[in-house]
Amino acid sequence: MKKLQNKLIEGTLLLTIAGFATRIIGFIYRIFLSDILGVKLLGIYQLVFPVYGICFTIYGAGIQTAISQLVASNIGAPAQKQKKDLTILKWGLFLSTILSCTLTCLVWFFASPISSRLLLEPSCAPYLQILCFLFPFCGTSACINGYFYGIKEAKVPAVTQIIEQLVRVASVVILCLALSATGEAGCRFAVIGLICGEAASCFYNCFKLYQAAHSNLKETSLAQPEKRNSSFSHRDKIVSQLLFLAFTLTTTKLVLSILHSVESIFIPAALKKFGCSAQDALSIYGILSGIAMPFILFPSSITNSFSVMILPAIAQAQAEHAEKKIRSYITLSGKYSLFIGYLFTCIFLLFGKEFGILLFHSEDAGIYIYALSWLCPFLYLSTTFTSIINGLGKTQLTFFITAIGLSVKIYFLIFLVPVYGIQAYLVGSLISQITMTLFEGFYLRHYISFSAGSFLFVPCFCLAVLGGLLKKLYLILPVPKTGILPILLLAFFCLIICLGYLFVLGRAKCIDRKDFC
Repeated sequence: MKKLQNKLIEGTLLLTIAGFATRIIGFIYRIFLSDILGVKLLGIYQLVFPVYGICFTIYGAGIQTAISQLVASNIGAPAQKQKKDLTILKWGLFLSTILSCTLTCLVWFFASPISSRLLLEPSCAPYLQILCFLFPFCGTSACINGYFYGIKEAKVPAVTQIIEQLVRVASVVILCLALSATGEAGCRFAVIGLICGEAASCFYNCFKLYQAAHSNLKETSLAQPEKRNSSFSHRDKIVSQLLFLAFTLTTTKLVLSILHSVESIFIPAALKKFGCSAQDALSIYGILSGIAMPFILFPSSITNSFSVMILPAIAQAQAEHAEKKIRSYITLSGKYSLFIGYLFTCIFLLFGKEFGILLFHSEDAGIYIYALSWLCPFLYLSTTFTSIINGLGKTQLTFFITAIGLSVKIYFLIFLVPVYGIQAYLVGSLISQITMTLFEGFYLRHYISFSAGSFLFVPCFCLAVLGGLLKKLYLILPVPKTGILPILLLAFFCLIICLGYLFVLGRAKCIDRKDFC
C-alpha cells in the first residue's frame, strides 16, 4: 500500500506542478488576449469551446477514461500485462482516430449552421473551421495520456500539459506581435495557437509512448506465446470491454457536455432578455467565463490532479478487493479537497475584488471572483468525489448527479437570469454545486470517516481569524493602486494566509505527514 500511495502522491504532485505552471502561463496569456481581442471578441472566442468540449467528449474524454480504467484494473504477470495494456491503447487510438477525423469533416462543412443555430453567434463560423483541425491531435494525446495514467506514470501527461501551453502561447504571441494583429485577425491566431499546442504535445506523447513500448519489448518477448485461437479470443474480449466502457462513459459525458454547452450558449441570450445589449452580454460572458471562472478554478489544479490519479488507483484497489485502501483514499481525498476549498474561499473573499482590478484591470472581474468564491469547497470536493465514483464503476450515478446539478443551473439561467440578471446565475451555480456535492457525499458516506472538528470547525475558525486580521492590516497599509508593488503585496498576504493555515492544521493534528506516505 505504501508503494501505491507514494505513486499516487508523486503523480498528483507532478500533475499539480504542471497544472499550476500552465494556469499561470494561461492567466498571463488571457491578459494578453483581452488586450488584443477586447472583451467582445474574447466572448466570441470563448463560444467556440462548447463545440470543442462536445467533440472532445465524443473522440477523447470517454475513451481516455476507459483506457485508464482498463489498464489500471489489468492485473497479471508484467510481460502479459504490458501486452494487454498496449492492445487496449491500440484499439482506443483506432476508435479515437476514426471519430476525430469524422468530426473534423463535419465541423468544417457545417461551421455556419453550428454557429448561427446552435451558438447563436454567426461570427464564430471561421474560428470553428480552424479549430476542427486539432481534433485528431487532441484525440491521440488523450488516449496516450489515458495509458500513462493507467500505469500511474504521470510525468508524461504533466510534461504534455506544459508543452501544449507553452507552444500555444508562444505561437499566438509571436504571430500577433510579428504581424501586428488585433481584433478578428488576433482571434484567428488565438485559435491557430490551439492547433499548434495540441500538435506539439501529440508528437511528444507519441515519442514517449514509443520509448515506453520499446523499453518493454524484450520483457514482453520473453513471455510464452499464446495459442492463436486463445489470442483472438483474448483480443476480442479486450475490444468488447473497451467499446462497452468507452461507449458508456462517452454517452454519459456527452449528455453532460451538451448540458454544459447549453448553459454557456444561453448565458449571453439570457442576459439580452434581461436588457443587456448584444455587446454587453458578450462582454459579461467573456469576463465571467474567460477571466473570473478560470481564476476560481486555478487552485483546482491540485484536486484535478488528484482526481486523475485516484481513478485508476480506486479501480486497481477494487480489482484487488482491497476495501481498506478504498476507504483510506476516499477519506483522505475528501479531507484535503475540503481544506483546499476553505483556503481559497477565504483568499477570494478577502482579495477577490483586488485580484480583478490589479491583474485584469476589470472591476467586474473582481466582483465575479468575489461572488464565486463560495463555490470552492463544493467544487473541489465534487471533482474528487466524481472521479472516485467513476473509479468504483458507477458512471451512471455520476451522470445522474451531474445532470441534476446542471439542470438546476439551466433552470436559473432560463427563468431567473432574464429577470434578475447575472446575479441569479451566480446563485444558481452555487446551489447547483452544493446539490451535487451532497448527493455524492451521501453515496460515499460509508467509505468516509468524518470528524466535524478536524474537517470543519478548526480550519474554518483558523481562516476566519487569520483572514480577518490580515485583511484589516492590508486596508491600513498605504497600498498604491497600480504597478507591480500592490500585486507583490497581495501575493505576500496570500502566502502568509497559506503558511499560517498549514501551521494551525498541523498543530491541531488535522493534517498528518503519514497521509502522504
